[in-house]
This record gives sequence, structure tokens and C-alpha cells, in this order.
Amino acid sequence: MKESRLCDAAEDVAILFARRPVPGRVKSRLFPDLTPQQACRLHIASTLDTAALLDRALPQAAKWIFWSEAPAPEPASEAIELPASLRARTQAQGDLGGRMADALRAAFASGARRAVIFGSDSPTLPARIVLQSFAALNHCDVVLGPSEDGGYYLIGVRKFDPRLFEAVCWSTSQAFEQTRSNAARLGWAVCILESWYDLDKWKDVERLRSEARRGGPLPSHLAAFFEDLATDKKKPAPPD
Repeated sequence: MKESRLCDAAEDVAILFARRPVPGRVKSRLFPDLTPQQACRLHIASTLDTAALLDRALPQAAKWIFWSEAPAPEPASEAIELPASLRARTQAQGDLGGRMADALRAAFASGARRAVIFGSDSPTLPARIVLQSFAALNHCDVVLGPSEDGGYYLIGVRKFDPRLFEAVCWSTSQAFEQTRSNAARLGWAVCILESWYDLDKWKDVERLRSEARRGGPLPSHLAAFFEDLATDKKKPAPPD
């Protein structure tokens, strides 16, 4: 997918943050339960299902995807075809807080009134929570969707201040509370949504499969991934 200018004029901007799908560099916490190639396919399925969720739930919003890095000059990354409604860009340099601040700055510079960043690791997030995140910004300054590991699967704001992301220990169980504390220091009204889980570790994948076996909804790309995975496991092992 080619990069595009962020020129969509819309009051609401939904931003999807995702890592560029390169085998061996995504979902490494799933090794050795999955091979690097399988883990990358899971990441692609999760990203595609999250993108489809935003596309369905937010037809009037501008939708952007910020990749973790620019496309490689050679086809090192896996091909991924996202909905045409998503405009592609590359995240800024720096830690996660700086990269999110840069994306939000761009959203408000484009004329947005409300902007929400979604992670690509929660593809089973209900559409109602996506809608709630924007609705909350009608009466709150910041909205947070806490993940069960202490981080958050979404963050949205109706004003911009990079101090919201200062001194946060990213990828730790403290990230949610530290961000909420930053909002309190700014004097911002905070809305907290219900918690959800990310597909980060093998136990999360097993949980998703268990819920699907009990009749829980499984997004289409993840369903296809698990079908392929079952086929992979039935293949005979190569000879020594």
C-alpha cells in the first residue's frame, strides 16, 4: 500500500497503529508456539480484521493507518490489502508516546474535532466500544480503553497536548495508570471504557480459540488463519 497525504477533512479521525508485517519481527512472543511466518500471518489477520471493524463501525470518519516503519525497498514484508478507506502513513521516530503524539497532532492539524488511536492487537473488539470511544469525547477530554495487561487498546482525545504521553513506561503493566495520571495533571476529564484483551501471548490465542469453540464471534481473517493453522499442523514433519 502506497503512502498518502493526510488530507481527509472530517470531524472524527480513527487511527490504526500497526507494525509492518515482517516475519520474525512481529508477534515474537508467540514463538515457539508459532513459526515466524505463522506469527506474521496472525498479525496480518488481526490488522485486517481491526481495519474492517473500523471501516464498518465508522463510515463517516476519516480512517488512517500508521505503520511502524516505511515500506522496504524490496519485498521483505508480507503483502496486505486494507480497505480503501484507510490512508497509509509511517509512524514518527521515538517511543510509542512520541509516535502517538505525532499522529494526533496530524489529526488535529487536518481539522479533526475528535481523534482515537486503536491498536491492531484487539480484533475482536465489539463495534459498540468503537462507537463509545467517540461518543465519550462529547463530554470527556480523553477516553481510554484499558487492556487486561495494564496497557490500553485505544486512546482518544478532543484536544492535543504531548504531555499526555510523558514519562510512561510503554509495554508494561503501568502504562494505563501512568497515562491516566498524566491526564489528571493536565486537568482533563477522563472516560474509561470496559477492559478488553490483546492477542499478545499464546494464552491469548488459546483464549480466543476457546471462545470461538463456545460460539463466540470470530472475525473473518482470524477464522481463515486458524483454518490454515490447523492444516499446517496436519502436514507431516520434514525428514531429518
